[in-house]
Amino acid sequence: MIEPTLYYETINRNAVLIKAKKPFYDWINYVDPEFPVIDNDEGTVYLIKEQKTKAKIESWLKKNFDQLFKNELRDYHTDENDWPQKRTYKVFQEWFTVEISSMIVDLQDTEIVKN
Repeated sequence: MIEPTLYYETINRNAVLIKAKKPFYDWINYVDPEFPVIDNDEGTVYLIKEQKTKAKIESWLKKNFDQLFKNELRDYHTDENDWPQKRTYKVFQEWFTVEISSMIVDLQDTEIVKN
């Protein structure tokens, strides 16, 4: 018997995975030494409007990096007075690894719920 080929729907988004690097952990451990954070292998996945090329995704990233930067800072430390004031794209690249994926496949048949 031949098993049926499963069909999964793709989502019309690109995924941008942001992972913190050592400078981020150095900063958070400096501003909040009571609860030291060690290198975490996990990252945050941001789904963005589907772009046709990697260059367009990188262009989007250059325009929107500060929102991502602030979100990553806020996840660990909410006092904006302690945030680095110089948040350039270069600093963002020094503090975070970015991985991009253009193929997003939904393996579930349940509705996606946003919080």
